[in-house]
Amino acid sequence: MYHSYMHLQASNDSSHSTASGLRKSINSNMLFTDSNEIVIQHREQQYRLRLTRTGKLILTK
Repeated sequence: MYHSYMHLQASNDSSHSTASGLRKSINSNMLFTDSNEIVIQHREQQYRLRLTRTGKLILTK
């Protein structure tokens, strides 16, 4: 099982500049309005993105 740990970051900007152009930015508050977990469908796989009690994000396959 793959785990990716990321710190929760809040941003008011809707996009950020990178060397290859713009990348989309979504505030995590918009994702976790009703629960502490969302399911992300990527190709044929489902991933769970969970918000911990300490404010960190955990992505599992």
